[in-house]
Amino acid sequence: MHVPQNDLELLISGRRTSKPSCFNDKEPDHLAVRNAIDVARKAPNHHRTEPARFYLLDKSRIRKVGRLFGEIVAGDSSDEFLSERAAKKTKEWGSSPGLLVVTCVTDRSSELVAQKPAVIEEDYATCACICQNLLLLLHNLGISTKWSTGPVWNHPEFTKVVGIPTHPPHERVVALIFYGHTEHIATAPTYSPIESKLFDHMNP
Repeated sequence: MHVPQNDLELLISGRRTSKPSCFNDKEPDHLAVRNAIDVARKAPNHHRTEPARFYLLDKSRIRKVGRLFGEIVAGDSSDEFLSERAAKKTKEWGSSPGLLVVTCVTDRSSELVAQKPAVIEEDYATCACICQNLLLLLHNLGISTKWSTGPVWNHPEFTKVVGIPTHPPHERVVALIFYGHTEHIATAPTYSPIESKLFDHMNP
């Protein structure tokens, strides 16, 4: 199947990160999100390990994750600035219409990893590709997203709240993907010239 090149370029270059605080009250279509996840996971995957795991959270769990991150941000400090930032993050994260946690599972005790340790990073790269696929698919559906790596997973209650198994093999958090609808369109970022990043030996 051929997708017009211009359409694909516009989709990739037009996607923007939207903060959860910008999402409105419109509920994203749950079945559409599930289908997008199913399509997104068909990313390049060396050795067919299928390392990605997906946790779609309900409202209660989203609020709890917001609270946990607020506690991480606040720490054990009485600093007023940190307390205010923690309260802001708790509200911002906890009120998101949707949250998907993506993890990466690699059995580091497996024969495959023993023979080829690079599989650990290959699996992580696969999960990152899956996340990018998903962001683009959701964007095409009119659903805005934010890929966060705020280290809420450092909280001792995180795995229980999300439902991540505590037994081996270890699951590595790749992304917290907040999603929802917004009328706010973020400004386009500025990129450095391609000449400063591309070493083109085909064009001396």
